[in-house]
Amino acid sequence: MSVSASDAPSSGPLDEVLRRAGAVFAGHKGQTVAVNYGSAAGELAVCVRAVGLVDRSELTKLVLEAPPAQLGHLLVRLTGRIVAVGGALQTDDGWWCRATEDGAILLSEPAIGARLRERLRDQAQVLHHVSVTVTDRSAQWAAIALIGDATPKLLRGLCAYGESGDPRTAAPFSAGVVRGVDVMWLLESDREALALVARSQAAELWRMLEDAGRPFGISCVGHEAARRYALLERSAAVSR
Repeated sequence: MSVSASDAPSSGPLDEVLRRAGAVFAGHKGQTVAVNYGSAAGELAVCVRAVGLVDRSELTKLVLEAPPAQLGHLLVRLTGRIVAVGGALQTDDGWWCRATEDGAILLSEPAIGARLRERLRDQAQVLHHVSVTVTDRSAQWAAIALIGDATPKLLRGLCAYGESGDPRTAAPFSAGVVRGVDVMWLLESDREALALVARSQAAELWRMLEDAGRPFGISCVGHEAARRYALLERSAAVSR
């Protein structure tokens, strides 16, 4: 098994775009992130009634590659569940996304990423899966979140739900194209989605999402409001 780490760049792929939008940066769990754009309370209100646009490029992004049977066995060992192609499973470690028969992507908070690389290596050695490779794409990929009550309307317009346009039949994890830019979509919930894109096209995708989201009241949202909205969503899910 081989494990390759990613050299972290000195700045995020969207830092300049966020600065122009008025972002206030601060340290968060070892990373510098846009915590707000002047009013976390106002940004939370945007999420409740419209769509919030959040830079989540700080996430660790690990790509697992192996022959299908070995990859399936490893995912079951690590998550306790079978993850089919196009499927996505959330655990305490993060999101496990099965992109192809022989490829999966793990998205986690930065503090968990280093530990997960070691865990993946140890599990592959235990299972004698010498053909498993783990590549850290954290520096090469950006991650942009769409959150809020109007998010489904925007996702439908972006064709993130596939040809049917129906979120009930959409694959939780899929590849698509947004105005010529290749995107991988993770549909986390009815009101939360994450777009993975090459670092070089992150700013372009951000601007396109802003443009496409204007009819739905899209606005930049920092980590403070995004975390509060996630808590509201979890509380609502428990009460339903």
